[in-house]
Amino acid sequence: MLLPGVRYGDAWHGAGLDGQCTVDGSKATCPAGAAGSVTLTLAGAVLKTSFTAAKGTVVQALSAEGPLTLAGARSWLSNGFQSWSQSGALAIGAPPTDKELATALSTRGDAEVLRGGTEQSWTFSVAGGGGRYLLAGALSAKRFKPWAQVWRDSDKPHLRIASGGAGEHVTVAAGSSVDGEPFRVETGDDLPKLLSSYAAAIPSRRTGMKSPPPAEAGWNSWYELWNGVSEQDVRDNAVLAKKILAPQLPQGTQLRIVVDDGWEQAWGDWDPNSRFPSGLDGLASDLGQQGFNMGVWLAPLIASEKSAVYTAHPDWFVGGAVYKPLGKAPMHVLDVTNPEAAADLTSTIQKIVGWGYSLLKIDYLFAGTWEGKRVQDVTGMQAYAQALDIIRKAAGEKTLLLAVGSPGLASLPYVDSWRAGGDIALETFGPSWPFVANEARSIGARAPLCLATLCDADPVLLRTLPRNEVDAGGWVMAFGGGALFLSDDLTKLDASRRSFGLDAARVALALGGSPAVPVDYLPRGAPDHLQSAIGDQISAQGSTTNVVPTLWRLPDGSRVGINVTDKSISVAGHSVPPRSAKAL
Repeated sequence: MLLPGVRYGDAWHGAGLDGQCTVDGSKATCPAGAAGSVTLTLAGAVLKTSFTAAKGTVVQALSAEGPLTLAGARSWLSNGFQSWSQSGALAIGAPPTDKELATALSTRGDAEVLRGGTEQSWTFSVAGGGGRYLLAGALSAKRFKPWAQVWRDSDKPHLRIASGGAGEHVTVAAGSSVDGEPFRVETGDDLPKLLSSYAAAIPSRRTGMKSPPPAEAGWNSWYELWNGVSEQDVRDNAVLAKKILAPQLPQGTQLRIVVDDGWEQAWGDWDPNSRFPSGLDGLASDLGQQGFNMGVWLAPLIASEKSAVYTAHPDWFVGGAVYKPLGKAPMHVLDVTNPEAAADLTSTIQKIVGWGYSLLKIDYLFAGTWEGKRVQDVTGMQAYAQALDIIRKAAGEKTLLLAVGSPGLASLPYVDSWRAGGDIALETFGPSWPFVANEARSIGARAPLCLATLCDADPVLLRTLPRNEVDAGGWVMAFGGGALFLSDDLTKLDASRRSFGLDAARVALALGGSPAVPVDYLPRGAPDHLQSAIGDQISAQGSTTNVVPTLWRLPDGSRVGINVTDKSISVAGHSVPPRSAKAL
């Protein structure tokens, strides 16, 4: 039994706290103090909350909560806010305190990426373990940031689904109403069916297209050249990427060369620096004549405090929204509700597409969702939708948009593919096994979103790691079903490693357009909190403490076992060596 609640004045109301609720068929109504009433309606599997104001009220959140009858439930899924955020299965534990929940909802940026996940799950969650499952997933994130909680109280699981509480403030006049984000809430014993049903209900540009673009293969400059990349680096690696990948791919496949961070004058000043003497247009023209498609990275919604655009137009940026990435100057968030800032964003996107780039890897998008002072009185999620609409229209329908560092649900109506996990390496550490395991955990957790769009699982790195780990990394990349990219500096790669991580099965899966889905979606032995790859790298000296699904079903029905531990394990009756993946 779920009852509706509303948060205003930094306190929860409704849900029986302010008087007895009434239930009339598929509708429950609860008094919510002197400010009004809150309702919960059920239509099929879709739950909707709505607050009606008796007097002017600033609403911070809406919710529905109550006990569950879910026999044998032992674990639940905790999903991070954006692409890089820690995501995976957790043991169902005690509820967080109000202070712990409030802290988790307000944490953003790099701190949110490294979340332990115990307080709540952004966008959707799954709970179960005794043969019966519950899936609760938001169907939109247009005004509020949606989330869910599962906890155990007196040995009985409880559910809360909510919209907001992360800094949103929505003014509701007397006699008017405001709706929370709708949620699909469904139970059943067929978990794959629940995941697929939720995926089919998610609004997605890809699923709405008659002929969606296929998954792509190619080379990205980031994971060894980092932000020191030069034009000559890109030219040299393009030649070698074709030599390595062409024999593995269907005949006639065009490769995509993506110029990542390092080409620009500054974050916010999106023009080429001196390491690209031909300009990005000249580079695209030359490589295009050699048969390559081109892509480029940018972070269109933030600008460095030292950039020319911020220095000249500080009023174009959101008041109180500052991102402080490690080792860089503070970044400010573009206010797309400012007409001049919106026009500049349009001009920037059109300029880059005009240089000959038909894929834009748009990064650090999470910052566009932050609350702050804007020209228009909108929430962060409303501003985010406005920003992606501007980018899509400026880029044109045929330009591919890959969203990175972004909230999946809110991005899918506008983009062609979505990064589903954290970085596969950091410059501080280079390639390492914990990052491969962490990527697998994230890809598995995001299965519903990957069924609704193309998921970019980040490249397989061919250098440094032993072959078994590289080969497993190739499977993890392929599990996303949405891309096959290399990202080593191929001019330095030992020729004997060029075939690592790649074979017909992995290539077909990576480019097939559909993800592999974990059979053990909520694996046994789920931890009480999520460990990050960075934490593993530091504390476990190259081993991983991630609990990752071991058995994955591919779209054609075949199966792959993966073992992220340091000891051999049995997966579906097959022995899988340490730090390895194996087609079963």
